[in-house]
Amino acid sequence: MDEQTLRWFLSLCDTENMRDTAAVERVNQSTLSRALARLEAELGVELFHRHGRRLAVNRFGELLRGHAERALAELEAGRRRIDALASPDTGLIRLGFLHSVGRWLVPEVLRDHRAVTPGIRFALRQGFARELYAWLHAGDIDAALVTPPPPGSAAGWHPLREQQLCMALPADHPLAEAPALVLGDLRDEPFIAFAATTDLRRAVDRLCEEAGFAPSIAFESEEIATVRGLIGAGLGVGVLPRPLTPEHDDPAYRPLSPARHRPIGLAWNAAPRPTPATAGFVAYLTREAQTL
Repeated sequence: MDEQTLRWFLSLCDTENMRDTAAVERVNQSTLSRALARLEAELGVELFHRHGRRLAVNRFGELLRGHAERALAELEAGRRRIDALASPDTGLIRLGFLHSVGRWLVPEVLRDHRAVTPGIRFALRQGFARELYAWLHAGDIDAALVTPPPPGSAAGWHPLREQQLCMALPADHPLAEAPALVLGDLRDEPFIAFAATTDLRRAVDRLCEEAGFAPSIAFESEEIATVRGLIGAGLGVGVLPRPLTPEHDDPAYRPLSPARHRPIGLAWNAAPRPTPATAGFVAYLTREAQTL
């Protein structure tokens, strides 16, 4: 009971004639006859009264007719919705992003892409790098603004921006204005650290190890905003990405020496093939990144 057979069946209900339906549907009359015979055999009943060349719909045919009309209407509605979601001009892109880029990179990307493709819609979901790549792999999101993929990942990735990593101290800390400050100078300070499950924590731990010390952790948090707030409140020091636009209660930021940066890029799942909307988004961002 495939879609084409149901369409032929409905046409027969309208024309009540095998020859006329074959002409309307542009199909061989014998092919049409065999399709009807298979349908009736599958259902175990005849669907028409035969009166010479005329096929009059019987009670079983009338019952099937209503269901067939609704089924084909639902299939067509499904096609229209899929076309709308996947269209490069009006589709839906499920975009994941790191917490740390939600206030600067995400609005910039959405604004710029919608300026050239105003009909595109976005469903946004924030998470940590490990979550974003897991969601990509599972097909729960289409693309992500995230750090480079872990080893063995099949995700595509293209760099977009870099965040400068800085020592962060309370604004009134005695070392906040110290000349030639290096990370080792903070070895005796309480650290406000990221949770051990975050990629930033691993990066900061490596930096401290290179500076020759293990930080004394006073507080841990998964949220950059929380870490910034705790440092700004004078509860410790840390290493943070420098925000694009610092706020009034932000800590003092001092660049690391040598300079360290955290790459942020666009990741996407290359298999299965991205929808036209996602493919257009990836092509646009990777192309625009070349001009930055």
